[in-house]
Amino acid sequence: MQESIMSVVSIYARSGKEVMMSRVGLEPIVIPENVKVDIKKQHVQVTGPLGALERDLNEGITITIKDNKAIIKRDNDEKQTRSLHGLNRSLVANMVKGVSEGYLKKLMIVGTGYKAEIAGKWLVLSLGFSHDVYFEIPKEVKIEIEKIGRAEASNIPGLQAIIDFRSHDNEMLGSVCATIRDIKPPECYKGKGIRYADEHIHIKPGKVAGGAGA
Repeated sequence: MQESIMSVVSIYARSGKEVMMSRVGLEPIVIPENVKVDIKKQHVQVTGPLGALERDLNEGITITIKDNKAIIKRDNDEKQTRSLHGLNRSLVANMVKGVSEGYLKKLMIVGTGYKAEIAGKWLVLSLGFSHDVYFEIPKEVKIEIEKIGRAEASNIPGLQAIIDFRSHDNEMLGSVCATIRDIKPPECYKGKGIRYADEHIHIKPGKVAGGAGA
């Protein structure tokens, strides 16, 4: 095994990017005691305390379990297979982390008069439109609206709400947050809209009516 790893690394020594992807793909994934990984040919199912996830690996990519570690391998050194090696390893690692620890993303609602509230299975957003926006919350995603502290309110003018999104499914979580953000993306003059908590908004100076000496 060690010899095969060294041979693969030496093959990719010509390209820094290829070496990095090779190392990512070859790194074993530690499986926690409370997580179960089932493999049927290309199909992988991961089950843990927070839920279950499953996916099919790309052709040319296989997975084996040894000593509570998942090892992702590729069948050949073709360019496409090499590029998929590290990707599939990352996807399986995300599944293991998701069902054992979960993922968290935060969205902020910024704008005077804007509101967010949870009504049953719906996230209800008041964003300055003529009507409220209702977003159906997937059962795999848990949503909570935080109380805003003074420090947060003072650092972000117009901050009205911080929404926490939690899920064991990282891909679904990202898709849900991106969809909600697209309802009212932050505008560039006052930053009003929906943004990620770690998103930097470049605020442009406002337009000045008339010219100097007008």
